[in-house]
Amino acid sequence: MTQPSAPKGSTPEDFLDRIQALELRIENIESRLKSQSIPEQSWHSSSVSEKIATESDDEILVMDEAAIESNIGEYGLAWLGSLVLLFGVVFLMAFVGNQGYPVLASALGYASAAGVFILAHFLRKSFSHMVFTLTISGHILIYYITLRLCFFSTHPLIPWKELDLVLVMAAIGILVYRAWRHSSELLTGIALILVMVTALIGDSLHITMSLLTLSAAAALYFFYRYNWWRLLIISLIFVYLSHLLWLINNPLLGHPFDLLPSHPYSLFYLFAAGALFSIPTLIRRKNDSEVKGLNTIVLLNGFLFTLTILPVTAIYFPSNYVGMFGSIAVFCLLFSVWLHLKAPSRFVPAFFACFGFMALSISFYGFAKLPDAYFFLALQSFLVVSMALWFRSKIIVVVNSLLYLGILVLYLAGSHSIDKISFCFAFVAFATARILKLKRERLTLKTDLMRNMYLAALFFTMLYAFYHAVPERYITLSWTAVAVGYFLLSILLHNIKYRWMAIVNLMVTVVYLFLVDLANLSFGYRVVAFFFLAVILISVSLYYTKRIKKKRILHPEETPETGQS
Repeated sequence: MTQPSAPKGSTPEDFLDRIQALELRIENIESRLKSQSIPEQSWHSSSVSEKIATESDDEILVMDEAAIESNIGEYGLAWLGSLVLLFGVVFLMAFVGNQGYPVLASALGYASAAGVFILAHFLRKSFSHMVFTLTISGHILIYYITLRLCFFSTHPLIPWKELDLVLVMAAIGILVYRAWRHSSELLTGIALILVMVTALIGDSLHITMSLLTLSAAAALYFFYRYNWWRLLIISLIFVYLSHLLWLINNPLLGHPFDLLPSHPYSLFYLFAAGALFSIPTLIRRKNDSEVKGLNTIVLLNGFLFTLTILPVTAIYFPSNYVGMFGSIAVFCLLFSVWLHLKAPSRFVPAFFACFGFMALSISFYGFAKLPDAYFFLALQSFLVVSMALWFRSKIIVVVNSLLYLGILVLYLAGSHSIDKISFCFAFVAFATARILKLKRERLTLKTDLMRNMYLAALFFTMLYAFYHAVPERYITLSWTAVAVGYFLLSILLHNIKYRWMAIVNLMVTVVYLFLVDLANLSFGYRVVAFFFLAVILISVSLYYTKRIKKKRILHPEETPETGQS
């Protein structure tokens, strides 16, 4: 009989090579300590080291492959086997039920579930993961059997839907109790998903919505108690998805796709879900790093709430949504103030403030309609900047700037000019630019990009406003007066940007004078326009000449090319 081969690395030659390599390493260390240099290693020591490294890599590779195989065999096959067992019992029940024995089918199902739990009990000491998967399968099996007592059955054993739902919730309650005892996030998540599935199967406004609200409250409790933020995110997604499914007539139960008439109570439940999923922002831990997933929860809650409320508003409340969105705006703004005073985070209060102002914009639109709503939207933009200054929030500034620019473009492109709205946009642009200039450090703005955008909006809005506000023969004169105003502002505020705006404004005025006024104005108005503009241009030129001479006297070493304005 042949002798088994010695394990790799255990022969006398291998031991001698390892000892020799160890001696060479010790010699190298001693040489380095004496001469502070690294001696050259011999060819033999390098080959020995490479050999040892190769052997170690091979051993690690074999261990990794064995670990993967072991994990698949222990965990993967356990889950797969439990799933196959679950479907086997389900098909057995369906077969017996189709033969006309519904009581026997249910009895077989409960007996099979009991057998699963008994098997898990005997395996509890040696096969913990198998016990875990069998426990999940057993609870899901009990849920399914109890549900079939009334639902999805040709001959239901319980004719009252409400009674069966009570029994189903009792079965889920046992699973929740077990999950709570073992502090298992996975078991709790399965239980909450089963509650939401039961809500949709209940197919009744108050039953469905009450169970969805209960699921949201339970997920919030477990987030507060155990910091299970993944469970809260999954529950949030499924709750809003269930609201959307209910809105389109619950097609999972075989109903035709349709938009249900929205009952006021359905909006109450939707607002309750939004409020519940906003509460995690108030939860505080001993260590702020423990609050995980909070930004994701806030973003998902805002996005999914909007995705749900907008179609409801467009379909069922096309004309009387002002109060609803006004309430949302008031809640979000007050909540953002509370969070700003209590929460250490800057992102979460800023997000609720932005969400509240968006809801307020919709209320303004519903209250005044376009184009009159643009007046309120422009003033709101100034209010947003003021709130951003209080919050020290750069996020609010950026979002407000984009919204202001978008609203201004819509007004200029799609509406006829209204003087008070045009000048309101110009005032807001000027005031906001000044705030961003004066409070730049408070808002932690590193560039002038936002301020330059508002100054550009001021420039074009003033041209547009005076073009429509004054008679045609006075447009050149009014634009020239605006340029003079920019020069005065540059002197008062010591800001070069307004001088550049004045120069460009004068250039635009000259182009308009030659291309438009020469063809349309009477002779007398042409003379006045030309002389007035000429006086302003010459005066500005004299100002720059005097300014440059004064600067050369004060700083003779600077040339016009290198001097600073």
